[in-house]
Amino acid sequence: MQVTETLSSGLKREFKVVVNAAELDKQLNAKLLELSARANIKGFRPGKVPVPHLRRVYGKSAMAEVVQKTIDEQTKQVPTERNLKPAYQPEVKLPEDEAEVSAIMDGKSDLSFSLAFEVIPVFDLQDHSGLELTRHTVEVMEDHIGETLKRLTAQAKTFEPRAEGKAAKKGDRLTINFVGKIDGAAFEGGTAEGVPLEIGSGQFIPGFEDQLTGAKTGEDRTVKVTFPESYGVKNLAGKAAEFAVKVTAVEEPKETPIDDEFAKKMGFENLAKLKDMIKSRAG
Repeated sequence: MQVTETLSSGLKREFKVVVNAAELDKQLNAKLLELSARANIKGFRPGKVPVPHLRRVYGKSAMAEVVQKTIDEQTKQVPTERNLKPAYQPEVKLPEDEAEVSAIMDGKSDLSFSLAFEVIPVFDLQDHSGLELTRHTVEVMEDHIGETLKRLTAQAKTFEPRAEGKAAKKGDRLTINFVGKIDGAAFEGGTAEGVPLEIGSGQFIPGFEDQLTGAKTGEDRTVKVTFPESYGVKNLAGKAAEFAVKVTAVEEPKETPIDDEFAKKMGFENLAKLKDMIKSRAG
């Protein structure tokens, strides 16, 4: 077996490994001899199958196992013998020519392959026991904690029905059914029922939510909009559409107290623990 280093640049290393055909044949014979002791082939007594016969029947598959075993061993052995620590599993490059591969499997040609990898760099660590470090701390202001808590409550907010007859305003959540049409014809994705929509969220096409401000439960409205030129569905981009909208519910946001109960819903033991988390992330 011959191992030649073909590249040593920075952290990169490459090696060419050549295993002669005689060595492969020796390993193949050992494998077939082991197989003969347990092979059960019609016409032969168990354990008495001649190796030449096994070579004819199982030669190529057994050689494939020998080749794979050799590659696996060298992938580990080549770096180890040279005190190199690969940063990742070495990349193996085998012959691509079918005739060459066939000759190897037939035992008529040497096995040649390359290993490529990068090594873990060796650092010269200096003595730092005498160094002094200054630890900087960040004071988290109470207003920052308050703003963070407000954002959390906004994200976890709930809604409750508006009083009967009350009109929807920005921040309210509507439940709507709608049918959209372009040039009088319904289009794919333009019809839905029971859709929640928070006015002012920007969830729908620009202008859609604004035209539902002031709507009441049970009210029917016609909403006219134009899909943006940059709209994700190309056949709708830039098209004018008209939606027949039915408002089935109007809900207003429910105020969420910032207390221990809220903290528990967020997965913390109490409000103090939640504030500690906010401080730690800010610092």
